[in-house]
Amino acid sequence: MSTKEFAAFETLDLSPIKMKLMHVESGEGWSKVRADAVEAEYRRFLFLMKKYPDADASPTVDVDTFWHYHILDTMKYARDCEALFGYFLHHYPYVGIGADANDGDHAAGGQRMREIYEAEFGAMPAAGAAHAFCSSSDERREAAGATYAYCAGPGKPRDAASATYAYCAGPGKPREAANATHAYCAGPGKPREAANDAHAYCAAPGKPLKAASAAYAYCAGPGKPREAANAAYAYCAAPGKELVHAA
Repeated sequence: MSTKEFAAFETLDLSPIKMKLMHVESGEGWSKVRADAVEAEYRRFLFLMKKYPDADASPTVDVDTFWHYHILDTMKYARDCEALFGYFLHHYPYVGIGADANDGDHAAGGQRMREIYEAEFGAMPAAGAAHAFCSSSDERREAAGATYAYCAGPGKPRDAASATYAYCAGPGKPREAANATHAYCAGPGKPREAANDAHAYCAAPGKPLKAASAAYAYCAGPGKPREAANAAYAYCAAPGKELVHAA
């Protein structure tokens, strides 16, 4: 990897994405240290997707979360993709899950990511390899073994005797709230009705819906992922220039 090759990715403005991720109410509540660290890895991920468009490689869970928040800023993401790739970098969130999935797809995606990452940048960061950054309070969760996260797959996580799995990414399930102020807002369109008639800032651009109770929820983010163990690789990938997933 040359400095010239990486220049466009290094200068990409990702400050709005980090701001959203650090926002407690509407984002993940990440610390600045964590947001900066994942930002650096996300830039490398984008570079790898440009250089290896057909690698079908899965990012780490934290990088995938950063990717989702970038995608949620739809206009910026479209502009950034055009500037960096010349096409829209699609997100395929079903790697290793579903009726057509093959055993080992998920692990293979992680292995491919390790291979192309190490070819360009050397060994992947090992700090915290036995932990996962899976809570908005920035706590590290202890990991009993190598576990993974489901990204954007609806439904319940698999049961595991020694580890926890997480569905980490939006739109998916919103954060749970006793007063139901969080809405399913994978818009465009109206969010689902909430118990207190609260509304969400979703399906931008445009104004939020009026609410008599003036209770609004910032629901552009995928919400807080469930607790997970080792922050390894996500069940998703960039399928190159085509939206259709290449088997």
